[in-house]
Amino acid sequence: MLGHILILYDCPLSGGLVGLHRSSLEFQPSDLWHSEAKKLREILKLEEKVKGGESLAQNQQDKVDSKDSLLQEVTKLAGKLPGDSDVLEKTQDITALLPAKTVKGIEQRRQQEQERRQNREKKQEEERRAPVFMCRHDRPILSVCVSADSRYLFTCSKDGNLICWSLEEKLLKALYTFAGHTGAVFTLDVTSAPPLLISGSADGQVKFWEGDPTRLTPLTVTSPKNTLEHGGRVRVLRWCPFDEGSSGRRFASASEKLGSKPAVIAVWHASPAGETKQLLEIKDLPGKANDLQWGGGGKLKLFSAHDNGYVGVWSVEGPGSLMKTIKLHNAAISALTLTSDASTLVTASHDKTSKAVDVSQAATETLATFELNRPLNAVAVTEDFVAQKSGAVVLAGGKDARDVTRAKDMQDDEFEAKAKKRQSSRVVQAGIGHFGPVHGLLSLPRCHWFDS
Repeated sequence: MLGHILILYDCPLSGGLVGLHRSSLEFQPSDLWHSEAKKLREILKLEEKVKGGESLAQNQQDKVDSKDSLLQEVTKLAGKLPGDSDVLEKTQDITALLPAKTVKGIEQRRQQEQERRQNREKKQEEERRAPVFMCRHDRPILSVCVSADSRYLFTCSKDGNLICWSLEEKLLKALYTFAGHTGAVFTLDVTSAPPLLISGSADGQVKFWEGDPTRLTPLTVTSPKNTLEHGGRVRVLRWCPFDEGSSGRRFASASEKLGSKPAVIAVWHASPAGETKQLLEIKDLPGKANDLQWGGGGKLKLFSAHDNGYVGVWSVEGPGSLMKTIKLHNAAISALTLTSDASTLVTASHDKTSKAVDVSQAATETLATFELNRPLNAVAVTEDFVAQKSGAVVLAGGKDARDVTRAKDMQDDEFEAKAKKRQSSRVVQAGIGHFGPVHGLLSLPRCHWFDS
């Protein structure tokens, strides 16, 4: 229903009234409903007086006589009410006067409107969550790995995505986005023959992706090939470097407690399509494993890093028994890496030290200790690293991002990666530019542009 009003307005420049303006106002059915409902209530009160023996004045009797026509008008208005209107609930005394058919029709419209609204909201949510190609991460990068041919770098982030980057130029170029996780992605690893990329997330899932970027369309979003419902928050994934063949490979996983799911270390077999079978599960842990590395020798083993400063050595044969514990640090061990010949395990700890340990002998002697003036989150070694003899160890970390604004002992170079040779305390190289803690380091095989 439309109404019109005249608006008189005054122009200060002319010093007086300059015109009239007519505007149309639309009165909503709900507004008219309340107006008509008020009239009906007056009639109902008058009817109560008649029942009580009172006599009515002529104008009051005229109102009572108009009840039927007023009810017809209210019934028509009810049919025009939008499906999401709540006026019927708020005026139940008037709603009770409506024909049952009218009330039923209104209820059907309300249900239809609710379904339409839910569908709109669902569609909007799907559109909001729809993955898009990303040229960078929106949140901290938590782990990195490189393809076997050194042409591609893979990264994962708290934003829930993985990105594949080209390493063929000095300036990294984002080529592919891997989307499908619903939580922060903590870890990833890639293997060759056949190439398969895996990722683990706070959503408790391990996802398997095409690991050969040449089979993908550049600048697109890629979906996973398969998904493993791992349980827990998946913190570490490592392909076994000793497996060969086209029938699949083993990988190790480490997750932290989430709900009723305890912290575990597990070993799995994965087919080229990402179909998995669990081979063993270790639950008797001193807390979550912060990192894992595969070790060879007489028996295939796993090294695990823990918050209590210990490295655990686990047999991968049979039920996965504990072979040895090595006390190395006074605070959490955050990362592990192995030298190229797998003879030396190198650690990074929040106690601000790194240790190189001979894991080729049962005595597991500590060969070298490296120190920095900040908590260490990551470690890498050069291909020629031999403790106390050659090569360099690279260390990085820094205070947790949540502590940065409160810390009074921040270093100017808190988030720089530092390279040290042998056991010398002298820093020989530094990687600058970070403005937050470093979560991972990767020793890259030589790329062609290194020599350009």
